[in-house]
Amino acid sequence: MIYFIIAQVFGALALTILIISLQKNNKNKLLMYQSVSSLLYAFQYLFLNAYTGCFMNLICMIRNLIFHRYTKTRAPVYLLIITIILMILFSSLSYTGIISLLPMIAVILYSIALWNGNLTVIRITEIISCTLYIIYNIKVLAIIGLLATVIELLGAVVAVYKFDISRRKKHKI
Repeated sequence: MIYFIIAQVFGALALTILIISLQKNNKNKLLMYQSVSSLLYAFQYLFLNAYTGCFMNLICMIRNLIFHRYTKTRAPVYLLIITIILMILFSSLSYTGIISLLPMIAVILYSIALWNGNLTVIRITEIISCTLYIIYNIKVLAIIGLLATVIELLGAVVAVYKFDISRRKKHKI
């Protein structure tokens, strides 16, 4: 029971930092906040014995730190490929059923979006990734993680509206 509570606390901390990250309109700031958030989410999943979620978040943290180093250009494609291979490998090692593939799919899609660098694509991919993580969080009983992912999804939708839809409307007028 204590591990369950600890997991929920880590999830709440991760959520707070992640929501802040989604409101940044700067890729580097977004990546730094999300690195911290990924580490906290990894702890959440570790305490729930949800190892795929833990591994994916640790790899995402490393991915974010690597991608952050490339401020003026895209990270080399080989770094993206290595990251994706690691995600597939660790997902395979922690496979517990079809549901455990959802975090892998979510983080691969999001990694490709981050590598691409387009903030609109990043925010839209975040919406897709959140949807996959909602299902996973229900399965592994990440209650705060589930709440966090729903809030994260709403935050991403707000960010899409704020930075993408409303700005397009203003430019068309």
